Amino acid sequence: MSLVDLLKQKIEKQLAAYDEQLEAAQARARADKARAESDVADAELQEQLLVEVNELKDKLAEGREYLKELADAGESRAEELKARVARFLD
Repeated sequence: MSLVDLLKQKIEKQLAAYDEQLEAAQARARADKARAESDVADAELQEQLLVEVNELKDKLAEGREYLKELADAGESRAEELKARVARFLD
């Protein structure tokens, strides 16, 4: 085998090794990207759940306030509060 053939063979083997390394690096990059997208989705879901939790807390506070107002108001203000309570219950 000539020197040229040996050098070609050596370069081809090295290129094959680089191809394998490139494929492995691309696979790791795809996996990292998928994990990152999943993390973003998780963060968005957590944010959405937090918004819902805060909305429910607000509704609970509002309902408790109506209960307190009704307890303090008596019959004279009950009609006045009735419309506000109805909107709350919808």
